[in-house]
Amino acid sequence: MYQKKIKENNEKKVFHYIYQKRENLSIADISNDLNISFPTIKTIINKFLKDNIIKEDLKVGTGAGRKAQNYSLENNFVYSIGISVHLKELKIVLGNERGDIIKETIIKENFLKNNLIEKIDEILEEFLLEINEQVEKKLIGIGISVPGIVDKENNIIEITSSLRIPLNKIQNLSQKYNKKILIDNEANLCAISEKFLGLGKEFPNFIVLNIGDILNMSTFTEEDDYGNFSFKASRINHMNINFQGILCECGNRGCWGKYASEIALLEKFNNLDNNITKIKDIFKNDYLINENYSNLFNEYIEYLAIGIKNIIFLYNPEKIIISGKLSKYKENFKSELLEKIYSNNIFFRGKNTIEFSNLQEKGICLGAAMLPIIDELF
Repeated sequence: MYQKKIKENNEKKVFHYIYQKRENLSIADISNDLNISFPTIKTIINKFLKDNIIKEDLKVGTGAGRKAQNYSLENNFVYSIGISVHLKELKIVLGNERGDIIKETIIKENFLKNNLIEKIDEILEEFLLEINEQVEKKLIGIGISVPGIVDKENNIIEITSSLRIPLNKIQNLSQKYNKKILIDNEANLCAISEKFLGLGKEFPNFIVLNIGDILNMSTFTEEDDYGNFSFKASRINHMNINFQGILCECGNRGCWGKYASEIALLEKFNNLDNNITKIKDIFKNDYLINENYSNLFNEYIEYLAIGIKNIIFLYNPEKIIISGKLSKYKENFKSELLEKIYSNNIFFRGKNTIEFSNLQEKGICLGAAMLPIIDELF
């Protein structure tokens, strides 16, 4: 479990406030809202101006009297790199403090092998050569997402039951590039991007369900008004929904991921038409009007609904945010999915519990890029 404790000092509180509000901020407003003295806020603001974290706006006010000086968060005052590792591709992005992607590279290859960290090293080295010196000076760190669990107690990155990588390889990489490198589960990093860039801004507690190569879930908990938070990934891919079902790589039968992951959906459609190799292919050329394809997709939605029901029963979440490529096509199946989940429902909350991410499949890489920024500045 990752737990972020905001450093209990005024500078961190003011930065957190400014980051959330972003613009049109006055010293008086900050002082009143945070209950910190005006002179203290002014000192912190002057420091942030010197460090190019904020900028002065045009003075506001009416009449001949003295006008108040407003401030806004500066653009591109810090950068970070996000790397997301998937079964058949690796994505690396350069992002700024607002989650804007400045540069992006995608490499198509099977990366889930023992030499994963060595491959990341090669790609990172080449990527850094393409970044100009001024940007690199502002590079605060590197975040890496993996579709597995980072086990700090046993010092391993467990991608699958048969693929475990020593965590100290990340430490060696950090020393080589002289940058902080953080690695975490892809659902946890989706939770980060949702909290700071997406729908999670509005909710102190929520669950992210990421539908990708496998199914991943993270529970996000905001612990107090100062911005302290924690999140924890769950091995939801191996939640059993049919004990006599499809054999999973883990050795058990009926794991949810064998029915409701992106790979499971594509495999079923590819068996009917080998031209269907991507999620977007399913929603074009009127495939879903065809009875065979429609029945196949309805079966997929049924299995997806079964797992989400289990999550609601177990966690009673305030909000479930579904992320991944499928969220882009929510209008094609959202009503049907909600109907299957909530028919004869005995849940405490209603259909508005479930939302689809606006960040879609970008959530993982954005979260990876945001992690060093959040870890360092908050």
